[in-house]
Amino acid sequence: MHASLRNLALSAFILTVLAIGVAGCAPNGPVWVSEQNAYTTKTIETVFDAADTSRLTDRSTEDAAALRHDALAALRKSGADASDVADMLTRTFEPETRGVPVYVELASVDGTAAVIVVEAAGPKSGTLDSKRMWVLNVDGDVIFARSR
Repeated sequence: MHASLRNLALSAFILTVLAIGVAGCAPNGPVWVSEQNAYTTKTIETVFDAADTSRLTDRSTEDAAALRHDALAALRKSGADASDVADMLTRTFEPETRGVPVYVELASVDGTAAVIVVEAAGPKSGTLDSKRMWVLNVDGDVIFARSR
């Protein structure tokens, strides 16, 4: 990899890790990142791995709809772009979905404008002890998904 591309990728990674680290200071909503970082489907794994869902792991999936509503309401307070993304997520996912956004980023993935969402999730009648990531285009179509 060319040195300047490597430095750009390293800078994007460091910014992402710092933003995720701040998540502990912002319990009222998901971390919002709008720096337009560029990822590939291989490097996007760094976001998935770094996103922290631990504050929700003991919460029941029965609480997910209310927690999701609160998270999207908080996201809307982060500016016009964040509000547009929250609206898109509201249109894209069923309100009863058992996922609560903890990290939301405007970026590009493999050259496509994208929204990256990492959620705390879990099975019906369980807890939010799983993590899933959605990479969506600006229309809400899934580009990439991962869960664990």
